[in-house]
Amino acid sequence: MRWSGEGVVVVIPATAEPPGRIAGGRSADRGRRRWLWTVSVLALVSAVGAAWLIVSSDRVDQPFVQALVVLLGVAAFVAAGLVAWSTRPDNRMGPLMVLTGFLLLTGSLAAADGPVAFTVGEATAPLADAVFVHLLLAFPQGRLHSGVERAIVIATYLTVTVGQWVMLLFMDYRDTPGCPCPRNLMFVVSDDAVHELIMTTQRMVGVLLAVGVVLVLAQRWRTASPPMRRSLAPVLLTGSIAAGLSAVALVSSQVADSPASALLGLAGGVAVAFVPLGFLVGLLRSRFARIAVGDLVIELGRTVAPGELRGALARALGDPSVELAYRLPESEAYVDVQGRRVVLPDEDAGRAVTFVEREGRRIAAVVHDVSLRENPALVQAACAAAGLALENERLQAELRARLDDLRASRARVVQAGDTERRRLERNLHDGAQQRLVSVSFALGLAESKVLADPAAAREILAATRQELSTSLEELRELARGIHPAVLSSRGLGAAVRALAMTAPLPVEVSIPPERFPEPAEAAAYYLITEALANASKHARANAVWVSAAREDHRMTVVISDDGVGGADLTQGSGLRGLADRVEALDGALWVTSEPGRGTTIRAELPCG
Repeated sequence: MRWSGEGVVVVIPATAEPPGRIAGGRSADRGRRRWLWTVSVLALVSAVGAAWLIVSSDRVDQPFVQALVVLLGVAAFVAAGLVAWSTRPDNRMGPLMVLTGFLLLTGSLAAADGPVAFTVGEATAPLADAVFVHLLLAFPQGRLHSGVERAIVIATYLTVTVGQWVMLLFMDYRDTPGCPCPRNLMFVVSDDAVHELIMTTQRMVGVLLAVGVVLVLAQRWRTASPPMRRSLAPVLLTGSIAAGLSAVALVSSQVADSPASALLGLAGGVAVAFVPLGFLVGLLRSRFARIAVGDLVIELGRTVAPGELRGALARALGDPSVELAYRLPESEAYVDVQGRRVVLPDEDAGRAVTFVEREGRRIAAVVHDVSLRENPALVQAACAAAGLALENERLQAELRARLDDLRASRARVVQAGDTERRRLERNLHDGAQQRLVSVSFALGLAESKVLADPAAAREILAATRQELSTSLEELRELARGIHPAVLSSRGLGAAVRALAMTAPLPVEVSIPPERFPEPAEAAAYYLITEALANASKHARANAVWVSAAREDHRMTVVISDDGVGGADLTQGSGLRGLADRVEALDGALWVTSEPGRGTTIRAELPCG
């Protein structure tokens, strides 16, 4: 599996078995495991030391309960973070959880007797709350989703750093009654009023931020799709409870510093510790979802009727909104199982696209809910299991698409034939026919004057001769439009060179003198004619290059210009009609026309 600029690409081996582990990645896996073990041991030792500080301190109420809450929080965040880090190294959720766990330890330094450790503990204790808020709002992709979320996270970081550090400038904890605290190294001047004002402001801002977090999580839940809700539920539920309890604890401590407020603070700490457990529940749920891939393999072992593959994949992925699109060969177009054209959604549409490749060819696109991006292994396994079925259904979709195109092409050919016949009829009626009628009248008039006025009769006959000459020239022009004589007598190369001489822009021709089958030559000639007309009228090109050659019983024709580009085979009747003519001969036509990079038309025609 790899990432592309437009989505995830799952590469399916020809055997349709899920790809195994790449041998070259084993050393990187071993290095990652050593790093994770090192972090685990460091967290364990630090947690034991923090618990000892809390239990041995005489400044902590209910030290054993406090130590147990800290141990529970550190163990939960570090363990869940390491699991997330090992399974999704590209996601920031793992590092954020590990960082939260270690920051929970720094707060325990406030229970130390030394002034340095005490000051560090008081200055860094609230940082765990800020990273926790960041963690909640960044779930599950590991990144913030909106400006409101960024504003909440930035405000939280500022509150627990700048607000906390400024507050410590005005508080010497040694003067606190009943608190044998060490010296606050950040203390500058004693001012209880300023200290109380800053602490009150910090608490109220904290309450507002906690309410904001709950509202953002509720809004995310309301707008989430059913598959996304299944992924969000464990973390959003535990996170909302933790944020709510923390807000209540802050209000309670502001109103009265009582045992109830301390109990609420402990409850908030326990609720925070359960958030990473909610993440693990979601992770295990996605792991168990892979069992459905086994059911998918069994289901695909039986004959799957056209259209049933989508339902089977939807059940395996747990996403009823799954859609399948099949790529037409040698084209960027996608169709559904019925052969109808499909437009893949953009990233902003709230849908994700996983492309499936088989034997180096992109065969299909699986459109699914964005929540499945957090479980790429499930999508990869399901696509691998369905690889052969996807290829078979793609062939059926391609056949239906070709049949639909054939029907549409036949209708366009009939319509083009009728239009051309009407054009010829109009040209003959308005041109040669009218002139011949005039000649007939002139001959009658000359006949009536032959005896009476021979001079006038000779003048009428001379004018009639000129009129006949003009009529013949018009008929030749019409004949050349139907099928140029030089093409029949001298072949494609001579006809195109004659055409290039009358073109309004330089044309470089590279066509061998050999003859090709007449149908192929005619189709190639009109393709080149239409391309030259488009290059001069629409593309604003400065030059055109035309080439044709025989390659393995097929004639390849390429017309390129240096114009503005932007030509579309599906728009307008000119190129579409030429494509119909080419496809009627069992050929193929491709148009490459990026804006600003000119246009290249390539056609292959059978000439065996």
